Amino acid sequence: MCDVSLSARIATMVAAATLCAGAALGQARITARNADVLTLSVGVRDGVKAGMRGDVVKTVGTGATAQPSVIASFVVTEVGEQASQARLEKIEVGFEGEPMVGLRVAFDEPLKKPEAASPSAQATPRPTPASVLPDDPVELLSQGNAAWERQDWEKAATLYEALLQVLPDYPVAVQRAAAAREKVEAARDAEARARRAAEEVARQNALARERANIPLYREKAKALLDGAGWNVAVEWLKKIRAADPDDAYLASVMGDKRHEAEQALADGRYDDSITSCDAALAVSASPAFEALRRQARTAQVNGWLGEGDAALARGDTRGARAAWDRVASIDAENPGLKERLTRLDWVKIPAGTFEMGCVTGDTECSDDEKPRHAVTMSTPFLMMIMPVTIAQYRRFAKATGRQMRSSPPFEQGDDHPIENVTWTDAVAYCGWAGGRLPTEAEWEYAARGSREGLKYPWGDSISHDNANFKGTGGRDRWGYTSPVGSFEANGFGLFDMVGNVWEWCADLWGDKYYANSPATDPQGPSSGSSRVLRGGSWEFGPGSLRISVRGWIGPSGGVDSGGFRCVRPWAP
Repeated sequence: MCDVSLSARIATMVAAATLCAGAALGQARITARNADVLTLSVGVRDGVKAGMRGDVVKTVGTGATAQPSVIASFVVTEVGEQASQARLEKIEVGFEGEPMVGLRVAFDEPLKKPEAASPSAQATPRPTPASVLPDDPVELLSQGNAAWERQDWEKAATLYEALLQVLPDYPVAVQRAAAAREKVEAARDAEARARRAAEEVARQNALARERANIPLYREKAKALLDGAGWNVAVEWLKKIRAADPDDAYLASVMGDKRHEAEQALADGRYDDSITSCDAALAVSASPAFEALRRQARTAQVNGWLGEGDAALARGDTRGARAAWDRVASIDAENPGLKERLTRLDWVKIPAGTFEMGCVTGDTECSDDEKPRHAVTMSTPFLMMIMPVTIAQYRRFAKATGRQMRSSPPFEQGDDHPIENVTWTDAVAYCGWAGGRLPTEAEWEYAARGSREGLKYPWGDSISHDNANFKGTGGRDRWGYTSPVGSFEANGFGLFDMVGNVWEWCADLWGDKYYANSPATDPQGPSSGSSRVLRGGSWEFGPGSLRISVRGWIGPSGGVDSGGFRCVRPWAP
């Protein structure tokens, strides 16, 4: 039942609001506010027209002192079918920051709904409007109490909460809104628990059905294990495990696989042990098999490290690199690998002074190789013993997410130098390797290998026994690139400083740079559009392999006879 005294008080308040606003206080409310623009819940179908004026009404005070008050006035600017917009013209003192959303509005003139069109004039019947909450506080209370009595908690909570928008402190609404909302949430929780319980029953039923199928799964798995092998039997073994992780047949099969992996590990057949562990882990993520696999992998890596150590001790750098490359392919962060690769890949170039440019008696020199001038390398540095190989570049690409460079139109092995690399790619690789590209002066100083005044690193004449260049003969049996380190090293222990592939340098290109370059640690010109290449390659003749020859190309270009090597600081 409705509280009579409250109904009377609410009616009095509504009447007061009507008098205060100067017009009928109807169903209109504010649904949104953006600065001085209000969105109203009424439009053309409710009789609203552009230019109409009205007031915003709010209940001010609490308890017995609560009464509706006009806090602002507005004028309608735009009208839609079911909503309209208005511009605030005046806000009463003390209500400047009021959000206003949800407050009721009163127009200065009665709203007159447009006459409904005759049935014959209606193009299509309108859908029945969705039910809305009443605007009248008395009706809100009445309907809320009725919903409470019939235990429609969702409806009761909604009605009491709407009433609290008008009378925030009305005790019955405060108490019952909270209680009804709690009952709604409790009902939802109970429904969720019931749903989870039903799902668990369904799961248990499905599991029971699967357990009934275990004899069939065992039969299928056994037949496949006896014939086609483990990989095709895995799916049936997984079915057994899903139905019963403790199944005796499954435990027997997994036990056999573990014995197989342990025996392979004991025999030093690490690949076989790892393969057996992987096969078992395809059925079950067993910590025991994971630990056994790690043990086999560790033993395998240690074996490769030792294999490389032994190869390097007898001077077999290729064998050492092959062994350590296997380690890098599966364990690039191995603590002992970096130091080993440093010994294998880098050599210390001492500080010193040399004569850079065209040597005396060399009649093939171009003007950009002159004048010959003294240059001092003020500090030692490390330089890669050989050009970067395809295998090394592939590890870089995998680690950094870069694409491998396109392959040249001829066959290469992993121990051949990477080709068709742009200057930017070379810079990125060297940075990843902890260094940078050499300057042109560093490159020539290192290429001379402490032997002054020579056209080539080894002397003033050249044959195919010395390097890989255009044509074949002698030690040079390769029509294209050769494996790195296929010829003798220079005085610093560097291989392939001339021939095989051109090598990028850090410097910008300048054909007149030698005339005024610094005498100590020159870095190249400060401007230019091309970068320097040095050393010649397999597709050029002997004249391009002279140490002083200077090549250049745009940094975005990549040629199928161009590669690089890196330098980095030397730390004593």
